[in-house]
Amino acid sequence: MFFSKEQLEASIKHLSELDPFFGMVFLALKEINLPEGETQQLKFQSLLEAFLQKYYRPTKSDHDFYTPFKASQKKRWMTLQYAKTLQRMTVTTFSDVIRHPKGSSEWGWKTNYVQILLQEHLTMNLIPTFDLAVWLFRSRKWDQIPQHEEIIETFFSAFRIDPKEQILFNTTLPSPITPLFQEHPVDSETLVKMIGLPPSEEEKQRQSPLQSSFSHIQMLAEYGAKLQMLQLTEVGPSEEIALELAPRLNMITGDNALGKTFLLECAWWALTSTWASQYPAQPHRVEAPGITFQISKAYRPERTQTVSYNWKTQSWPTPKDRTVLPGLSIFAQADGSFAVWDPAKLDTMLPQNLKDDAFIRISSQQIWDGVREQYKNKEVVRCRGLIEDWLTWQTARDESRFRVFCAALEALSPHPNHPLIPGIPMRIPDEARDVREVPTLQFPYGTVPIILCSAGIKRIAALAYLFVWAWHEHIASSELIREVPQRSIVLLIDEMEAHLHPFWQRIIVPAIIKVVQALSEEVSTQVILATHSPLVLASVEPLFDEDQDSLFRLHLDDEENTVQLQTLPFVKRGRADQWLTSEVFGLTEPRSRDAEQAIEKAKALQLMESPPKEEVQEISEWLKNVLAPDDEFWPLWTYFAKQQGASLDPH
Repeated sequence: MFFSKEQLEASIKHLSELDPFFGMVFLALKEINLPEGETQQLKFQSLLEAFLQKYYRPTKSDHDFYTPFKASQKKRWMTLQYAKTLQRMTVTTFSDVIRHPKGSSEWGWKTNYVQILLQEHLTMNLIPTFDLAVWLFRSRKWDQIPQHEEIIETFFSAFRIDPKEQILFNTTLPSPITPLFQEHPVDSETLVKMIGLPPSEEEKQRQSPLQSSFSHIQMLAEYGAKLQMLQLTEVGPSEEIALELAPRLNMITGDNALGKTFLLECAWWALTSTWASQYPAQPHRVEAPGITFQISKAYRPERTQTVSYNWKTQSWPTPKDRTVLPGLSIFAQADGSFAVWDPAKLDTMLPQNLKDDAFIRISSQQIWDGVREQYKNKEVVRCRGLIEDWLTWQTARDESRFRVFCAALEALSPHPNHPLIPGIPMRIPDEARDVREVPTLQFPYGTVPIILCSAGIKRIAALAYLFVWAWHEHIASSELIREVPQRSIVLLIDEMEAHLHPFWQRIIVPAIIKVVQALSEEVSTQVILATHSPLVLASVEPLFDEDQDSLFRLHLDDEENTVQLQTLPFVKRGRADQWLTSEVFGLTEPRSRDAEQAIEKAKALQLMESPPKEEVQEISEWLKNVLAPDDEFWPLWTYFAKQQGASLDPH
């Protein structure tokens, strides 16, 4: 049995004077058992967002939440940003019951918070328990018609309301409504008739019939998804590989030729149905190779889809009947090329058919000179390229885009004292007689044209340009089709450290996340990257969050000669050499190969009961040739060697 629509409608009205703190924040904090008199680490806004998603989303919209409680200007429909408002209200209006050192992520209840809430915040009416339970349990199925006391007890148990806190609640049964229960839950359509449409839906209702039809076609599939799962069966270097991805940062490590790039290529295809490198994944010669994937949008996953290879057409068919599609997606490849997939450029009449207009492949040279294609017997410009756009942004009356680009360059700079700063454009001699001026960068030793800079500088400049160009192109395309820009970016990067000095490797991942987030405060980003660098892993130690991030390792199983994928726990190791000797990279020693072999031989001798003096002397000479004079292995070896009578000449 379920609560009836008559009872739900009555309870919604009874809740209209309750402060939202008690129906949202208080219950969310009780649900996680927030301590009293002390604090704990807590991602407060994320907690509230999840709570809103669970209890206050009456429709399928991911952006609209309904509050039946007291609201300013009687505004009942909220966006996910409402979580920020609730957090601000908590630390101001309810600062007398909340322990939260300013600027920290520590939260807790103050001592005697129950009495303070009762005396200072619930002076007029207690929390209406039954009506709150009806709203929160509106979709709950009861095995049999429950008694009033059972409903109250279930509510207290679900939200961990202990006896001392129950004095805050009014547990009496309001005037009974007939019928109190019904056989089926109140559906979204009926509920919306009670509470009214969210603003976004009201706007659609006011559109002309033509506009309304067009919007319906566009919304056949929703955008903004992230890749949640990827499974490859009889494809690539293994019979089967399954990848469970985190919503924010995913790092794939492993030796060469084990499939890091291949996984990124297949992840890109699962998201966009395009192949970034022009070469589709080649299956094994078996009957049913397949790619299975799942993408999700704001806690609402699409069903798992499996696509089997079509041997007749020698291709992977486009997945059908998607309910969600990714937002803006960017793939930075190891050779300096890029792929961009922009949902705002889809064929608006066929949103589930991923048309070429949404996808653009940009070669390493086209990044500089632009992408021009033939379309209906004329040349069209898909991307003007870094050189032309940089100069246009730099000389434009509206400096906003150039400021964003400069900020991106600065954020991606390896040296805080020497940021990458654009200089005055200049013309340089060119055998091809190119008359264009070229953007420049200012260095301590002088100004250098961007096309003459090092490979590392070019890679960073290209990344900064591509992020800014793709985002603003998406905004412009969204305006043309009268749609709101996406709030989701999926970023894939192959060989993150390519061409970069250790200075850069040490800051690049946090810097990229910062740059993408700076494009828009509302953007949520998923990063999937492949790396060989211990410094890249060391760089994410301050920001790694096991709830949002994951670390993977591809390795070769020597016994079965198969490639295996592991999800590894992320352990802070502090130093790059500790990462080198971890299971992520598998080196025995963070030294040269010769030094590693010498130390292995030395350790073997140290374990012998009577090591031959000649061998000890021989190893000592070997160690002198391969180890630094101050190597930390020397004290252990020197003591042992002298005991065995070996002669150790000074270094």
